[in-house]
Amino acid sequence: MAETRLYSIAAIAKALDVPESTLHYWKNRFDDVLPSVGRGRGKRFRAEALDIFRAIGRMLAQGMSSADVRATLARTYPVNVAVEPGAAPEAVSEPAAMATPPARDAALAMAAHIGAEIARSLAVHLKDLAAPVHPGLSGAQAAALESELAAVRAENASLSEKMRLLETELVRLRKDRRELENYLVDKINALRRDESPS
Repeated sequence: MAETRLYSIAAIAKALDVPESTLHYWKNRFDDVLPSVGRGRGKRFRAEALDIFRAIGRMLAQGMSSADVRATLARTYPVNVAVEPGAAPEAVSEPAAMATPPARDAALAMAAHIGAEIARSLAVHLKDLAAPVHPGLSGAQAAALESELAAVRAENASLSEKMRLLETELVRLRKDRRELENYLVDKINALRRDESPS
């Protein structure tokens, strides 16, 4: 049977030996995957949240960015969907079997689980929509355009590197020219001194 105990941030901090301020930061950053009930100061976390907090700490310690941690968590854990008592539409009449509180709680828990799975699935698939979109182009045309843009970016990077090398070479040539001018001026002055009558 799953553990039904609820944890405060202070209790989680003690259990994981992590500062409360760090847990508050993680809670605010990754709230959508932390299974919890309540709001504000009354928010409490389910037992499985401890594993998620541990995973967050481990991934951040490995140097992963918050976005990478969020993506990994979204693939691993269901997105948290809060179910508020009385949030069901009042216009819908409930069947007699659901009139009792245990049946209603079970139905709400099932609906919350289904909603969580839908939200997790949407979170994973919405990342694909964040890719650059080219309105009015077919998939093949958009792919060809992206490929062409990638080639232009690569060529631009190559040309920038060549430009940097040319600028370095130009600075060296200017320095060599000044040194050669100084050398020739010294030679001409030495020849003039040798030719001048004493």
